[in-house]
Amino acid sequence: MKTILIVDASESDRRLMVGLLVKSGYDPIAVEAMEAAKDEVAKLPPGAVIVAAMKFVRGTAQELINCRRRRDTDFP
Repeated sequence: MKTILIVDASESDRRLMVGLLVKSGYDPIAVEAMEAAKDEVAKLPPGAVIVAAMKFVRGTAQELINCRRRRDTDFP
């Protein structure tokens, strides 16, 4: 799986990142809101890696990680 989640990026940054990732063979998912990001994180397979800035405009990376841990007890 080569899915990359883009959270809380500006419209221009989102377009740029999606374009670059698609050209590189990745499947980017771009969301604007933290609640949508939590839904997408819940869909990631076991062992998935989450790379994120620690602070978003409307939330934190720790919120995403904690959301995943509540749903998947094997998540590191």
